Amino acid sequence: MLVTLSELTPYKKIPQKYPELFPENKWKWKVAQRHHNGLAKAFRKIGKDLYVNEIVLAECINSLLAD
Repeated sequence: MLVTLSELTPYKKIPQKYPELFPENKWKWKVAQRHHNGLAKAFRKIGKDLYVNEIVLAECINSLLAD
């Protein structure tokens, strides 16, 4: 899948953008457990930095809710 830079958000900014959905402590846990909770494909590591594709994150959440 081709990803453009405009689709990537630094993972630490997600709780600031969506505080009602992802309070900081819960978000840290979701990020740490992303390989086990179905959210891993929304993340991209570039060098030492971790980014989130918000569109893919929403798709991951929708697929978890559909199950």
